[in-house]
Amino acid sequence: MDFDPLLPYLPEGDFIPLLKKWLEHEKFELILHRPRATKLGDFRPPRKGNIAKITLNSNLGPYQFLTTLTHEIAHLKVWNAHARRAAPHGLEWKTVFGEMLQELAHYQTWPEVYLAALLKHAIRPKSSVGADPDLQKVILQLDHNSDVFLLQDVPNGGNFLFKGRAFKRLEKRRTRALVFEISSGMKYTIPLVAQVELKD
Repeated sequence: MDFDPLLPYLPEGDFIPLLKKWLEHEKFELILHRPRATKLGDFRPPRKGNIAKITLNSNLGPYQFLTTLTHEIAHLKVWNAHARRAAPHGLEWKTVFGEMLQELAHYQTWPEVYLAALLKHAIRPKSSVGADPDLQKVILQLDHNSDVFLLQDVPNGGNFLFKGRAFKRLEKRRTRALVFEISSGMKYTIPLVAQVELKD
């Protein structure tokens, strides 16, 4: 596979040797997809004689693209080794993904915050990058080169803007927060990793 078309989407560095090492024995098709609101990328097992597919949103920042690509390659490697015998985010996937994150972390010199977040995530990989608020925040800050605020940063009782609408955070519920929309009086739950704008 020719990896050169991926380089503009990745952070600065020479990733060709690493991608070749990870993928030289894997059969798959890589598709850059138009932006999707519900996912950053996915892995699709082979169907009816077709090869497996990895899709990635084309609008991802470089660190989000790299981290998501690594996540999906782990799915590919586990599928090709175990097929349906392994759960999508089960022990086999966590082991492979964790090892890949360790390798990625030590592959080149990274910003300290990204290195620390990768190594922490590698210990107990989540089913998505977005399920790890610390890693997600670091990635967004690096990709946007600015401070980023997530809903997890808003204290209970704090006001914030999300998608142009004003809310008050009420309470944490595992990976989401119960919030109150100021204009409508309706209550919703929003993921703690949602990017928000702080409001006085």
